[in-house]
Amino acid sequence: MNTQMMSGAAWVRLGAGKATRQGTGNKGALLDQAKRAGINVPRGVLLLDTIWDQAVLTGLLVIDGKTPTFPDPERFLTHFRIPKFGRPLAIRSAFSAEDNAERSMAGYFESVLNVDQTDPAAIAAALVTVLQSAFKSEQRVRRDVLIMEMVEAVHAGVAFTECEHEDDLINYTTGTAQDLVGGKVEGETMPLAKLRHFESVIPGETVPDWANRLQVILRQVRRWMGQRDWDVEWADDGKTCYLVQLRPVTRPTRRDEAFTIANHKEILPELPSTLMTSVIASCAPDLFQYYRNFDASLPESRPFIEVFHGRPYINLSLMTEMMRVFGLPTRLVTDNIGGQENRPYGLNVGRMLRKTLSFTLPRFAFAQLLSVRSVQRRTRELLTRTESLPASFVGLVEELRWLYTALVTEMFSLTAAIGPMLLLLRQTGTLAQHSARQQTISTRMYTDLDPLRDYVLGQLDWLKQLRADELPNDRQLREMWNDYMADYAHRGIYESDIARPRYRDDPSPLLRSLTGRGRERVPKPSRTLRGWLTLPIWWQAGRTMRAREQWRHDCMIGFDRVRRLLVQLAKREVQRGALPTVDHLWMLTVDEVKRLDTGWLPDAAFWEDRQTQIDRLKSYDLPDLFRRSDDLEQFRETDGQTHTADHISGVSLTTGTATGRAWVLNEPEVDLPDGFDQDSTILIARSVDAGWIATFSQVAGVVVETGGDLSHGSIILREIGLPAITNAHQATRQFRTGDAVNLNAGAGLVQRQSSA
Repeated sequence: MNTQMMSGAAWVRLGAGKATRQGTGNKGALLDQAKRAGINVPRGVLLLDTIWDQAVLTGLLVIDGKTPTFPDPERFLTHFRIPKFGRPLAIRSAFSAEDNAERSMAGYFESVLNVDQTDPAAIAAALVTVLQSAFKSEQRVRRDVLIMEMVEAVHAGVAFTECEHEDDLINYTTGTAQDLVGGKVEGETMPLAKLRHFESVIPGETVPDWANRLQVILRQVRRWMGQRDWDVEWADDGKTCYLVQLRPVTRPTRRDEAFTIANHKEILPELPSTLMTSVIASCAPDLFQYYRNFDASLPESRPFIEVFHGRPYINLSLMTEMMRVFGLPTRLVTDNIGGQENRPYGLNVGRMLRKTLSFTLPRFAFAQLLSVRSVQRRTRELLTRTESLPASFVGLVEELRWLYTALVTEMFSLTAAIGPMLLLLRQTGTLAQHSARQQTISTRMYTDLDPLRDYVLGQLDWLKQLRADELPNDRQLREMWNDYMADYAHRGIYESDIARPRYRDDPSPLLRSLTGRGRERVPKPSRTLRGWLTLPIWWQAGRTMRAREQWRHDCMIGFDRVRRLLVQLAKREVQRGALPTVDHLWMLTVDEVKRLDTGWLPDAAFWEDRQTQIDRLKSYDLPDLFRRSDDLEQFRETDGQTHTADHISGVSLTTGTATGRAWVLNEPEVDLPDGFDQDSTILIARSVDAGWIATFSQVAGVVVETGGDLSHGSIILREIGLPAITNAHQATRQFRTGDAVNLNAGAGLVQRQSSA
């Protein structure tokens, strides 16, 4: 057999661009493509699967069962003309089962690092270790093997670069990253801002030199390997950063994002109704679509709103990252809706100019200029649409979802139009003098009560009746009252929650307000020269502000119409026995309300359990701003006793919950303890990797004491979707096998159940 022909078919050099044509799996093919594209990949070769058959035929490899042996390692290397390298070697599996779009199998097969490149026996021993691991797979796989030069790493780790995020997520350590990706050490985690192809640094941001070199590598990966989600292993020797492995991301990471209650605090009660929270959460994708209509590159699947302990929170990180994409200061968001990101960003002129040249920002700005006209058009649509509503729960819930989405998206446009103008007026010191000369519909709701207050002033008997929520029997007073209610009966306290009564349902707050004093007439501040000069700006800001408040007023007409029909249908359900009272309707989710149309009849146990859930949610006093990693249990009110909370927080890997008994292990096992079952067993382990896959199949949830967010074990847990958290420090010491525990993976929390 011709040796040159054999060598050509036995291996390919990384960067030659031949791996894909040879039918190799993703692992080797992607590194070959990356090096050919000019990305820093260490020198190396990919031994093709065919080399092992050729080696067996020539007696250079003997396979006895599942045990391969190289009788003469030096002859094997010489025969196939495998190149020699000047550094220690990393010998890794590159099997066909690895690193595809469906699963990564990260860490499942073997790798051997720091192999002496001058010792054929050491190279052969490493090849044996890697080849033997191929037998772990139940299916026949291509057994391509990578031989690469080791990087003398000062820093190394893994990075997730994902299209949905403006930051890449970095998990790094000193030295090589083998223990990091194996989950044996935690390493350090940091977000690293993405560089655009025209950027070498981010204005105003300072990062270590190795991190800046990594930013460049990740930028190259996105540019040359495709705009998709990539999982990158890297190593930096203090001068150069290298890409050492590349795979598609099979499950998205869960980032430590910031959330704010923002303007929800103003328009919703502290604990909104179950139904309204469910409606808001269901509208979240459509809400952020407003911004994506201007820039399709913005995240498509990240939730704009998430629910924490029954309360809808806005994803502040998503909003500030949008500003960064546009090149605008993040304070335009944080100053507007509240909260503060850990790393505020200022103006990025390069990005802003490019978004301007692509007409993204001009179209966005033009939409703000036309926002008043747009909301007038939507008002006509809203009032016409809600004049004739469907007489079913399904139809009314969908109308409510449409109403809420319309309300918020038009508010986006109006608020964005007002913001810069108000900022300018505030800086010139003229905002107060302009505002004093304007009344929106919201202000008129209060001032239009002044004539009624004046009329009842001094009438002691009337004041007593009003305090008892009764309207005095006076013809003129009642006419004045009816006129007022004709304009405002559809409004209410925390009116954006459909469960809350309107003034037509409960006028007592208004009646009692009539017993107070009318507002004092405060003299308008004099208009200054600056005031006259800024009057054109105020004209536009003022009309937009009036339109904004009028829009809310008109939307509440739609809310009121939907609510009245929902109440009518709820009364029917009370008669049928599906609802104990009309107000129980608001305790249901969107999907549960729709089920009432099908004849669903929730029993007493259902209502008792739902009330218990709501009572528990009421015990939380959540902050206005928090991060996903924060322990929200600390904001729960207790029964007055002081005790240490018996829970541990970690990093959320997935969503979902699990309740059951702890199974504390230091090594993988597959046989559950006596009396345990899969549906109620929660694994608590010191660390995990691919060797725990069989154990994972026996449990309902996993708590990992030590492991980075991007370790192989974390990747696997995300792929299989088990409720799981990692970095739950001291978990194996705090819990014992058999302890009753609750795992809330989305919140990153494991808690011992009360013995009561």
